[in-house]
Amino acid sequence: MKLRTVPIVGALAIVSLGLIGLGAHATFTTNTSSGQTITVGTPIDPLTGSCLSGTNCPIDANNNLYTFSSDGETLTFTPDTPSGLSFTTGDEEVTASSTGNVPLTDPTWVLGVHGGSQLESEAYVCATSTGIGTNNTNVLLYNGPLSGFSGTSYALSGDEITTSGAPTATSGPTDNFVVDVYAGSEPTLCGANFTNGVGASANAGSTATPGTSIAPSLNSDSAGEQIAISVEMKYQD
Repeated sequence: MKLRTVPIVGALAIVSLGLIGLGAHATFTTNTSSGQTITVGTPIDPLTGSCLSGTNCPIDANNNLYTFSSDGETLTFTPDTPSGLSFTTGDEEVTASSTGNVPLTDPTWVLGVHGGSQLESEAYVCATSTGIGTNNTNVLLYNGPLSGFSGTSYALSGDEITTSGAPTATSGPTDNFVVDVYAGSEPTLCGANFTNGVGASANAGSTATPGTSIAPSLNSDSAGEQIAISVEMKYQD
């Protein structure tokens, strides 16, 4: 499967893709040649968050790993405040599944970054996914400066989140996205394989190789600032 990286305009919006639907609540329509909009089936795309085993992810005072926006469409992980110049948020995973009666075609992860400007400009982020279907290879989507990550989207062309049937190479019941914000010498699922920034030599879509990062540490000017990642999923019929 070929990785497609799509830049977006504005805050968390995709244009010119014909994508509809958003996160955990969406309207699924088909447009006829006359321009009439007809509702077809009911897609439901609940997002859930988790912290991959073996890593420590930030939680709030109520032990919540993430929260949802008031409309239920955006999952935002609990903000992290680094206690040192080297840090990691752990491997924070978002999983999407279709619990409606129609599949979700060309699902696209849409990412946002929320936090202090200095921390955002100095931190790095590793993003991977095992994708949909029977190809369970952990794919490198992005590894580089956090400042180049916000306002981007990631998709594997031709994928489909299905409601029934056996998984194929490009279809299955779930999709996932794993993100780790970090700085300095920290273990990540991307290791020293960067797609952007320091020593960039890896290609998006290649196999992710876990290891220790060689990213720069934070400067003292980012002390006390917080950072959090928000995730949406968009899709089309």
